[in-house]
Amino acid sequence: MVYCGKASQGCQSCRTRRIKCDKVRPQCTQCIRVAKACPGYRDQLELMFRDESTKVIKKAHAQWGVAESFESGESSSASPTSAASPGNISVRSRASITRASRSKSTTSTGDDKRNLITTPKEIYATRSDQAVRFFIEHYLVGHPDEPKASQELQGIGWIHAPQIQNIMAAVGLASMSNLTGDKSLQVMATEKYGLALRQMVESIKNLGSIDLGVSMRTIIILSLFEVCGGSSAGSASGARTHLMGAAALLRTNLARSGAASASLTILRALLQLCFSMVCLRAMLCRLTCLSRTQLIPCLVAQSELPDIFFDWVTMSENIASAPDKPSTDLIRILARLVHLSAFVNGHVLVDGHPKTTEVILEALEVDAQLEAWECNQEGIWVVTEEWDRNLPPDAVFDGYYHVYTDMWTARVWNHYRWSRLLVNDMLARFVESCPISSGSVVSASQQLHSRDCIIRVARDMLVSIPTHYRHPRLEPSHRKLLDKTSGGAGMGAAGIPTLLFQIRVAGCAPFVPARYRTWVRSILETIWANTGMTQAKTQAELVAKTQGEGSPEPQIQVKPDPDEKVKTPSRSPSSYPRYVPQESTRTQAQNNPHNYLGVELPGG
Repeated sequence: MVYCGKASQGCQSCRTRRIKCDKVRPQCTQCIRVAKACPGYRDQLELMFRDESTKVIKKAHAQWGVAESFESGESSSASPTSAASPGNISVRSRASITRASRSKSTTSTGDDKRNLITTPKEIYATRSDQAVRFFIEHYLVGHPDEPKASQELQGIGWIHAPQIQNIMAAVGLASMSNLTGDKSLQVMATEKYGLALRQMVESIKNLGSIDLGVSMRTIIILSLFEVCGGSSAGSASGARTHLMGAAALLRTNLARSGAASASLTILRALLQLCFSMVCLRAMLCRLTCLSRTQLIPCLVAQSELPDIFFDWVTMSENIASAPDKPSTDLIRILARLVHLSAFVNGHVLVDGHPKTTEVILEALEVDAQLEAWECNQEGIWVVTEEWDRNLPPDAVFDGYYHVYTDMWTARVWNHYRWSRLLVNDMLARFVESCPISSGSVVSASQQLHSRDCIIRVARDMLVSIPTHYRHPRLEPSHRKLLDKTSGGAGMGAAGIPTLLFQIRVAGCAPFVPARYRTWVRSILETIWANTGMTQAKTQAELVAKTQGEGSPEPQIQVKPDPDEKVKTPSRSPSSYPRYVPQESTRTQAQNNPHNYLGVELPGG
């Protein structure tokens, strides 16, 4: 396949008549004016990356005088390989086509050597071509802040960068392998991944000429490849390596440009990577069900965040403007939760021991900090909840969806939600397993408050999903409502792995109604079927284990008028203390944070 440049977007009738088409759908104005049926519009993605082999062969035959009989016969009954999709993935290699053509080739020993030319009756797209198309259709087009339609790809330059092409093919091949069970596709995916890695190494050797946008997108898709394959410790380690490398590149760029000229986009990208590193500690860990009334614990890995992580957060705090300060404050709270969870996960806490009571008190303090963070938000951090009866119920929870200032604030809010759910789950487990230690510090009202908080925050998490993931059932008219939140995502599909963990935490949380779990499982299974991301399948299986558990449906207020908008948080922030960031205990970095893929990056 070759890139054929920008093609006309007009309908066939207007192109034939050589007049300007206004491209109105479903029928253009020109066709309506002359009372003709508009033939419709061409697939721009097909036109941009189309197979020109047949056209070249015909031109060569015309020049060489080869008879057209080579193109007759069975070719008229053949059909080209369809685009890859979860339900229809057809792959045929060029090797099989070559063998078939050889068996039907005609040769001659005479003077006319033109008959030695053999041509396959049909040209198929390579597996790599199919994989790139799979990636574009399932990981790119339609996601937040990405092109809404394939024709919009024409003006994008980074999509043709060699390393981008190779890593897109790698993720596409891995996804297709997961869906079809074809192991040969996984082998090809690994080869493409290795090629993209080598190209990435070459590109970052000269930081002076590096294209930061292309490099960051490449690294994020490299990390996506690691998560796409499974939930093993190796995948988590690989994803962490790429996140650290991306953060180091951004840190170097910020250090060179200085605080005065620091780009808001780069600053937020660095903070998003820091959030992802915190979330990664909990996302791929193995879970164990403790009891029917407890959350399947999603505790973070025992290793703590490296020192360089806190250096990045400190640098962001020094650069961030007042509207972005809540994001750095929240990272500090999440880092404290990571430290606390690692301690709980790595020690045996005895009921009645003073240390157990200290841990419970710290969990209460973390929860209070998170509640204060929520109630102190204003300005760009205000969230609006809206309702539309026409939204498909399997894509939008009860017809409700959130409207945020941008995708950046939407993602930060979801980081708050999963952390709030985990710390309240920790308190619920302590109340049940350590009644002596918790009895003196966790009152009955606090227990009721934690229960209500879990149900409320879990619902908010479910309502937020359409903002981050565009369900296949959503029509263009539905997407217009959800696109009220736009900007700041950087790369739409990059948020999916984190989202999988977040909504699974909401689906497995204690006290939530059983239908919450059923809906979450349906969403995860849809993401698995649509993207082939093994993480989605794994998370859906975890939710299925708690499918029969849940609390009775809580009493919800009467459904508001469709035009009514409810702003959250609704409670007064004056009743909660403001959080003063406190630095957690640090450990030595496990590796050199300034080395990525064997290339030393300046420490800034």
